[in-house]
Amino acid sequence: MTLNLFLTPFTWFKREFIPFRILDRYLFFDFLKNFLGTLILLTSMIIIYEFTNNMKYLVSSKVQQSHVYLYILYSVPGMLVQVVSPALMFSVCFVVGQYSVNKELVAIMVAGVSFLRIITPILFFGFCMWLFMTFFQQFVVIPSNKQAQIQYSYMAKGANKLIDFVYQFHVKGKNGFYYVYWIDEKENTVKGGFNYIEISEDGLPLFTVSSQKAKFVESPHQWILYDVEEVRFNSDLEVVSREKIPEKIYPFKEDIKYFSRPTRNPEEMNFFELAEEIESRIGKGIPYRDVIVHRHAAFAMPLMSFIVVALGALAGAITKRSAGVASLGLTIAVVLLYYILYSTMKTLAENGGLPIWFGIWVTPVMFIIFAYIFYKKMNI
Repeated sequence: MTLNLFLTPFTWFKREFIPFRILDRYLFFDFLKNFLGTLILLTSMIIIYEFTNNMKYLVSSKVQQSHVYLYILYSVPGMLVQVVSPALMFSVCFVVGQYSVNKELVAIMVAGVSFLRIITPILFFGFCMWLFMTFFQQFVVIPSNKQAQIQYSYMAKGANKLIDFVYQFHVKGKNGFYYVYWIDEKENTVKGGFNYIEISEDGLPLFTVSSQKAKFVESPHQWILYDVEEVRFNSDLEVVSREKIPEKIYPFKEDIKYFSRPTRNPEEMNFFELAEEIESRIGKGIPYRDVIVHRHAAFAMPLMSFIVVALGALAGAITKRSAGVASLGLTIAVVLLYYILYSTMKTLAENGGLPIWFGIWVTPVMFIIFAYIFYKKMNI
């Protein structure tokens, strides 16, 4: 009995959609054609904008033009993510709206096919897009964005812009605390000041090190400090020695990247990397609430693909005028409202104003409830 109940949806789907009926092919492929066309058009517009916005790097004699082209190329997956939801809603609203304006929708329903059955292939496509965009974001967009940022750093450095440096940074290490100044990654060197205090298991300081310059050597793993002042304490916090040393090697466990990149941008990490970042920030004593927020957002934000499909189909069904104009207006209104509410709630969640799960999931849940109520009120 339980097995039959579980298999009922699959049995119904096989009976209704395998093979695709004429009505399903007619509606779905009309929608798919409009969706792909809209997706290409919107993506092309963003590519043109990015190209013109970075034109200054193309004419710069110090920047290789290949970096500009590679930056735009690696940015394309991220652009697709931005325009998928608007393209989905416009397409489904336009196609269903056309059927409604031309009375084709009424004719199909008069023939005994319910509205929900008519749009089921499109709703299923929206659900699949949610799953696809979740994995696409994690395993294609994020790695591509990392490469785009690398190319952008080459562009910016070639244009004499200062990036990728840290100035005055305090962080917890494995055995103590560091306070460092300017970092030169090209030379693997901390300049202007390198300070360290080692802490015992009881939480008492063992010794402090202050130097004007520190160079990291990868092999063997070690730090070379210059103009060093080393102060050691006993268990009563009394100074037992104070030395000034021109140069000394220390086996600090951290490397130069530990300071130059103390935190990573959560938007540039997949779900598994976010878990690692949380552990890393806990070890460094750095807040990690924004990372947890992005773990929820990794699944919540792509859900918009399904939501706009459902709302677009319902909105298209009540369209009485030009389907194109109505679809464009509804798409702009719904997508803009969704982004505003989602961004606001996400910001409140990141800043501690709302519980994380509530701040991230309240907007998609609210829109799904609205779509359900809208569908019931339409009585179709």
